[in-house]
Amino acid sequence: MKLDLNEQQALMSATALRFFDNDTVVARARAASHVADADLWRETAEMGFVQMRVPETAGGLDAGLFDAALVCEAAGRGVAPVPLADGIAACRLLALLGGAKALALLAESSATPIAFAPVAGAMQIVNEAGGVLAIGTDGSRHLLAEGEAATTAYAAARAECTILRAAWLVGAAARAIELAAAYASERKQFGKPIGSFQGIAHPLAEAITDCEGGRLLVWNAICAIAKGRGNSAALVAMADWWTARSARIAVTRALRTFGGYGLSTEYDIHLYFLAINRMALADGDPALRLAQVGERLWAGQRIPLPEAGATGIEMGMGEAAEAYADEVRRFFEEAMTPNLRAHAHHSTEGHDPTFHRQLAAAGFAYPDWPRQWGGEERSAMEITALGRVFEQFRWTRVPIGCTNMGARMVMKFGTSELQAEVLPRLADGSALSCLGFTEPESGSDMYAARTRAVRDRDGSGWIISGQKMFTTGAHLSDYVLLLARTDPDAPKHAGLTIFFVPMDLPGVSVQPVHTLQDERTNITFYDEVRVPDRYRLGEVNGGLAVMAAAMEIEHGGEGYHIHHHSLMEAAEEWAIAPGPDGERPIDRPDVRVRLAETRTHLEIADLLCRRATQAGADGTLGRATGPMAKLFATESYMRDAADLVALTAPASLAHLTPALTEIESMHRQSIGQTIYGGTSEVHKSIIAQYELGMPR
Repeated sequence: MKLDLNEQQALMSATALRFFDNDTVVARARAASHVADADLWRETAEMGFVQMRVPETAGGLDAGLFDAALVCEAAGRGVAPVPLADGIAACRLLALLGGAKALALLAESSATPIAFAPVAGAMQIVNEAGGVLAIGTDGSRHLLAEGEAATTAYAAARAECTILRAAWLVGAAARAIELAAAYASERKQFGKPIGSFQGIAHPLAEAITDCEGGRLLVWNAICAIAKGRGNSAALVAMADWWTARSARIAVTRALRTFGGYGLSTEYDIHLYFLAINRMALADGDPALRLAQVGERLWAGQRIPLPEAGATGIEMGMGEAAEAYADEVRRFFEEAMTPNLRAHAHHSTEGHDPTFHRQLAAAGFAYPDWPRQWGGEERSAMEITALGRVFEQFRWTRVPIGCTNMGARMVMKFGTSELQAEVLPRLADGSALSCLGFTEPESGSDMYAARTRAVRDRDGSGWIISGQKMFTTGAHLSDYVLLLARTDPDAPKHAGLTIFFVPMDLPGVSVQPVHTLQDERTNITFYDEVRVPDRYRLGEVNGGLAVMAAAMEIEHGGEGYHIHHHSLMEAAEEWAIAPGPDGERPIDRPDVRVRLAETRTHLEIADLLCRRATQAGADGTLGRATGPMAKLFATESYMRDAADLVALTAPASLAHLTPALTEIESMHRQSIGQTIYGGTSEVHKSIIAQYELGMPR
């Protein structure tokens, strides 16, 4: 995955933002109302934006579709009152159609707004009775071209317009959210900025996350078109539906943030509300686009698509990661016996010690570790690819994930003596570790921990007393990464220390806790456990630094959406199998719509998680990037699982087939995903503060 703009694209985007994203353009939107601003259109054309996609042979820039999307997103931020998305695609169509009339209109396009949808003050391009026509602002009709080639070119241009409108909506929604966040940070009620209230901050955090997902979905659709991928047409429809839906929700939340002032025409937010609705509803009800997704994925529908040109970005995992996935897949195909397949489970209940050591010996347990400690220094994206294969075979990575965090903290903060003692055992699969952060009364506020660690009399070690909740894997583990309070008089963040405690020490006990999702977790008790000082990680009372490093791993995005893939696979397996009446559910349009919604959510979750993973690897991970991925991935997974168990009911509740059993199981399992690693509410607060600049 490579999301950085190249120098030319960065310049193009910056130029477009300077031109569109300013108060002057917003003021012109206020003056123009719903009519295309002819003067702004001419200025936009003079900047080269209107004909940027026209081939050079016809006088244009022959820019790529991705470049045009960047420009349209900038136009959306200023709610520019010109049909730019339509105009860019229409001008390219006119150039491709050729012919005297089409080229004459192309020459006039610098002065006259042009669109596919009916826009006051603009010429409209339509497809009627096998011909492409232009309808003038005076109602006159002009046949531009006819025949199959012309209608195919028109259909491709409409697909291009769809993508560019989606980019425009991303820009408009993002700006609307920013306006609301800025207002909420200044407006005070009850003596506090209203942005500090979760009822204000959390909806905006959700909205900006959805908006970021929409941007990535638009970019992914463009890359898919450029590479000729089979799902390109479906991705176009996904981007169309998602951006229309999420932008309308976002601007409504933004407007409501202003309270009664949002209803006043003195504030600009109402302009965004009106403009987003006009753009999102230009082709009718956005919900109908989900039917298009379903038809294109499962009913064989094909549509013409535009030439996208070079993108300069990469949305996939990359060749190295794909090749590595093939290598891991071959291992599983050879090593997975029928007994192991029967033993597979999404939780620690699926752990098999012998197979775990096989994985370690083959290098597939911790392949991203430094070579010094038995790893292969595989890239973050290769680990993502590996995780997909584990999930394909339904083999759990929960013990590996917990152990990895503990091991990483030992590598970074442990003494050489501790590293030599524990890392080889973890690396070869003969030992595991678990996480001892949460306590019964602290929940997500880990820094409120009450478990105490005090120095023993001779100062060579510590005596730890307390208990931890949800220590998943403790019954399998040899060590626990334990958070304890070492200075009860210090501020709660400053008086903590992290230890890597052997689980076989006297005073450690484990009590099982069985959960709704068929998983075992544990309560662990520490009754005056004597721990040598060599098991301390970092400085005394320096636990905050260790926890920050641990949370960077946990919030990095990788793995939160992995079960979503299995849910989708199970749903498709159910849908393509004939039911008791001999009919396949997938042949029903309503079923395809429901599956299309899940598939769209999965695409976005995948993109957000991979973005976080890549950012972590590049050292560019923002404080909100991981929480955005975690929030969207887990919340959409939970909603989709609930929807699919309802779609397949009552058979899903009766577990009539393996696919239905998996869907119902995932419905229960999905709820926990929104809690583990910090609840969704915690992540919304992080996103509001660090992405939108809202007060704590």
